Amino acid sequence: MNTNDEQNPLDQATAARLHRLSTMPVDTSALERTLRAAISPPSKRSMWRAWPARAIAASLLIASLVLAVMLTASSGSVLASPAQMAQMHEDLVSGRLPSMQADSVEAANKMLAAQSPASPQVPSLPPEHVMACCMQSVKNKKVACVLLKEGMEGIPVSMMVANASDMRLPVAPTRTFNGETYYVQSSGLLNMVMMKREGRWVCLIGQVAVERMMELAGKLRF
Repeated sequence: MNTNDEQNPLDQATAARLHRLSTMPVDTSALERTLRAAISPPSKRSMWRAWPARAIAASLLIASLVLAVMLTASSGSVLASPAQMAQMHEDLVSGRLPSMQADSVEAANKMLAAQSPASPQVPSLPPEHVMACCMQSVKNKKVACVLLKEGMEGIPVSMMVANASDMRLPVAPTRTFNGETYYVQSSGLLNMVMMKREGRWVCLIGQVAVERMMELAGKLRF
């Protein structure tokens, strides 16, 4: 077996070169920077740059949800409370509610259409009943109001008319008169008779017996 002194010149030169390489300093700073950039979390600056985009996206999503809720609410039907309907009747009878004089349903419909082209059409009834009309809003739904004179006593009765898709009938007792079903409720001394016919919601209000208002409702022609 050869000893170190017996190594050939090539082995001796290789050993000397490896010894010199082992003593040379190696600059690893570039490699360190590359590795840190690859594994370190994003800087505060990059996070702040990403935040506005996320905030905008979140704001747009919230705005879309709010708009959807508003559209859904505005397109659905609403329910008028007895107290609200009674107040409208009293304001119309007392003159606190601005109204237009009318002597027939035809005249009332023309006035209401001129005031609001999308107003619901009032069903016809004998002309001697009609005294005045106006347009009101119940929870953003158009309601045509006609002041009527009931019977020889001239007791004022209000007829409220809206599109059937805009107003809901109440959860209230029902009465049947001449084969028609009416929803009946009251507020104080005022009786209310409600129904839906031919795409319209109709409510009669007054200090009149329910039977007499159902008889008047039976005279309506849609």
